Amino acid sequence: MTVSIRRISLGAGYRYLMASVARGDGAGVMSSPLTRYYAESGTPPGRFLGAGLACLAGGAGVVPGAQVSEEALFRMLGKLQDPVTGQQLGRPPKAVGTAYIDGKGRVRKAPRPVAGFDLTFSAPKSVSVAWALADPGTQAVIYRAHLRAVEFVIGYAERAVFFSRSGHAGVVQEDVRGVVAAGFDHWDSRAGDPQLHTHVVVMNRAQCADGAWRTLDGRLIFKATVALSTLYNAVLSDYLTGALGWGWEPMARRHSAVPKYEVAGVDAQLQAEFSRRSGAIEDAKNALVDDFVAAHGRQPSSREVLQLRQQATISTRPDKEAHALGEQMAVWRARAARLVGLDSARWVSHLAGRNELPLLRAADLTDQTLAGVAGAALAQVAGKRATFSRMNVLAEVLRQLHGARFADPTERLAVAERATDLALDRAVPVDPPEIAVTPAALQREDGTSRFRFRGMEAYTTQATLDAEARLLAAGRCVDGPAIDPSLVAAAGAEPGTGAGLSVGQVAAVRAVVSSGRELDVLVGAAGTGKSTTMAGLRAVWETGFGPGSVIGLAPSAAAAEVLSQVVGIPTENTAKWLTENARNTDRRAEVEALQAKLWRASPSRQTKAMRERMHALIAEGRAWSLRPGQLVIIDEASMAATFDLDALTTQARAAGAKVLLVGDPAQLSPVGAGGAFKLLVGDRADVPELVDVRRFRHEWERDASLALRAGRAEAVDAYDEHGRVAGGDRDAMLDALFNAWRTDIDEGRRSLMIAGDNQTVTDLNARARAHRVADGLVTEEGVRLADGSVAGVGDLIVTRRNNRSLSTGSGWLKNGDTWTVTRICRGGGLKVKRGDSHREVSLPAGYVAESVELGYATTAHRAQGRTVATAHAFVDVTTAREPLYVMTSRGCESNRLYVDTADQPGTETPAPGSELTAVEVLQAAVADTEAEQSATATMAEHWTQAHSVGQLSAEFQAIVADGTTMATDAARELERARALAGRAELLRQRAHSQRAVDVPDSVQTGPAPSL
Repeated sequence: MTVSIRRISLGAGYRYLMASVARGDGAGVMSSPLTRYYAESGTPPGRFLGAGLACLAGGAGVVPGAQVSEEALFRMLGKLQDPVTGQQLGRPPKAVGTAYIDGKGRVRKAPRPVAGFDLTFSAPKSVSVAWALADPGTQAVIYRAHLRAVEFVIGYAERAVFFSRSGHAGVVQEDVRGVVAAGFDHWDSRAGDPQLHTHVVVMNRAQCADGAWRTLDGRLIFKATVALSTLYNAVLSDYLTGALGWGWEPMARRHSAVPKYEVAGVDAQLQAEFSRRSGAIEDAKNALVDDFVAAHGRQPSSREVLQLRQQATISTRPDKEAHALGEQMAVWRARAARLVGLDSARWVSHLAGRNELPLLRAADLTDQTLAGVAGAALAQVAGKRATFSRMNVLAEVLRQLHGARFADPTERLAVAERATDLALDRAVPVDPPEIAVTPAALQREDGTSRFRFRGMEAYTTQATLDAEARLLAAGRCVDGPAIDPSLVAAAGAEPGTGAGLSVGQVAAVRAVVSSGRELDVLVGAAGTGKSTTMAGLRAVWETGFGPGSVIGLAPSAAAAEVLSQVVGIPTENTAKWLTENARNTDRRAEVEALQAKLWRASPSRQTKAMRERMHALIAEGRAWSLRPGQLVIIDEASMAATFDLDALTTQARAAGAKVLLVGDPAQLSPVGAGGAFKLLVGDRADVPELVDVRRFRHEWERDASLALRAGRAEAVDAYDEHGRVAGGDRDAMLDALFNAWRTDIDEGRRSLMIAGDNQTVTDLNARARAHRVADGLVTEEGVRLADGSVAGVGDLIVTRRNNRSLSTGSGWLKNGDTWTVTRICRGGGLKVKRGDSHREVSLPAGYVAESVELGYATTAHRAQGRTVATAHAFVDVTTAREPLYVMTSRGCESNRLYVDTADQPGTETPAPGSELTAVEVLQAAVADTEAEQSATATMAEHWTQAHSVGQLSAEFQAIVADGTTMATDAARELERARALAGRAELLRQRAHSQRAVDVPDSVQTGPAPSL
């Protein structure tokens, strides 16, 4: 994303922002900010922006663009005061306490209030590269376009994203008159590459319509991040096309189907040149290794290589000293010379005039035209999320429109808002309609209640609700195939009969086979023996329905292969099954056509070929169909999308088969719309569940893993007390993680490095390869992979795309398979083999370049389902509970956590922030769940919350308070009395009912029913 949002704690951040500012004579309103910094070190002083500036200095206001002094910034972020007068804005922030010793004897920092939000707007890499290489005039145009785009997005956010709250429990949403913000422009990334970006620091105080200064509601700010990022990209492209005639072209992302738009003519190779710090580290490390060999006459040991790499990491970090922009430009142009020539400014000038698209206006596009955009956007969002917000749809609409050019950003936004409205007209509101009157004083100008928070509304689609309803109906239906529970003993599944099942596992098997449910569930925490249970289940089911009556499916091909190995059944991934099953209609049509021809045909070679084709089609149709009495086990069901589960269950019910979903709702969710597995589990009181954790060697780790799974903070203490937690900065933690993993591998243990994001996986892979090259286990020369790294003979790689045409004889190539490189082929291909197998497969050069990465480290998503001896996981403040639980449950002997304690981790652009402790980061992760909830469950939750005693009483108090603060006429008094009476009646009803509010079977939108 090109816009990131971070909280700033009281008193933190302002020193960082001021440290890089050039110390000169500039003051007043910023005019020509670039030219001064060619020769002067540092970056421009901060400048004020935001409509809220007009509310400062007692209403006198501050001129937008005026320079921000260090004192003014301190007042904003250190005191939450008027930056001009020093007057306290709203309530004074709570005093920051001193550090203290907790019950475990650890030094803990006192919590700090939120002083503001840092919205960092970072130009796309192609824009930053072109800006760095352009002549001064073109640079100024690009820079100005970036600033205008930032201001445009902040202006939009002031209308649609920034709100405050008032009343008991913040029950009333308050519009704000704008935000008070300061913008700080920076030129480069952490690595010293060109990266034009602006930190917009928004003070956590805004004046509301009633004149009061209140804190901002941060919830919607973070929910809107993607939409603001997409809007910034689109607006910037419009400004640059208008000013320079630039064209834009989509470029594929490595791990996303959504393209990114870059400046036409700035190719990927040039962009990669300025995104290469990891490569610089490896180059520096290799030079240090060469020096070591020359000095000592031998290759360095693994530990010595690690020390050399740490030295290289430090040596390649940009120094802290601020440089003049002119110096940086000279370095950047020298680096680009081999790709664009010596006259880089001339090369940039050739980017102009490449736009061939018309500049559209809102009037050019009718609602009928936009209906297609709205439908596509809604389908995309609903395919990814069970429930979604307006901002989710707006972001997708903006993506759909990104390829078009608009005459002005206001025209683009107007079109995007119209298309979003059209999309939401087709959606189903998740929130309940208002059923009680709201007084006019607590309504917006459009008549909507301020008790209902604008921007926080949730939506779903009727298709999603229908799919979930069908799944619930199948889970409640007990007319499916079943087996007499006595056959459990006959199949040898009882404890002590050789099958190896525990009492709990046998009970689960008995419950599943005898329930008669057409759609059943089996829940098991990590390490409870789900695979062993499924193997026993298969034996019992085949006793009743015969051999081959059990098949397996899984969301990924790799998981399906594991299921096949441990349970001994034919398996497939769900996407392939659904695709092939859908083709059965065409197969049947072709069979009927062949039968008609064969009825009239005479014996011949052609007739024989037609008959063989017909029999092949019939066999294929049977292979991709279900039959009565069959048991379909879907493993890793929490990662299966709702629509996939619905389609499979519908097939099974029609065929008289039974579906069993096996998984853990506390683990990772699917990429598509999910929550169905958790919905089905919650719909029953008698769920078969495996509770005995058998994986871990240490008893304390079994208890700790279950506590973490349940979201209990004390789990963190257990890992910390047993020495499983280390904390520090990112590079130190990655080095420590790798060193520990390397030691385990050297000692013969099966070990796994895990991270939550692809970039960290790439960084860990680079460390692993560097050491293997230094140890002589891997050739340094090799071929370039999809992740930008190089693989040589001896390297461990992972394939990232299924390809059934490539096979070793025992299985085809799957996404997530790991391989060892045995030979480099001419043209960029690879010869690889799996594990100890001697069978090789040749990977074509195109596949290698697009779908192969180094495989020493893995993401949490790819790690789910794996079991190793030891696991080493990297954690930062972006980690949530579900991936953390997966990370801490892979290792039988130990699971160690390496925590980046910076509260603004992993960004290319440095940001103001403060240091956290490792325990604080982990506790925040345990408290943060990202598991998707079904639309049905979300709707029930929202309806219950809207009619809860807490919500209704808070609204009641807000109405009472409003009546005591303003004069009212008779009509308003009557309206207020009706509002109070309505809520009093609802409170009385809720006081006599402890159950959740029922959601109507068919949710109808329209006017609220009268009381």
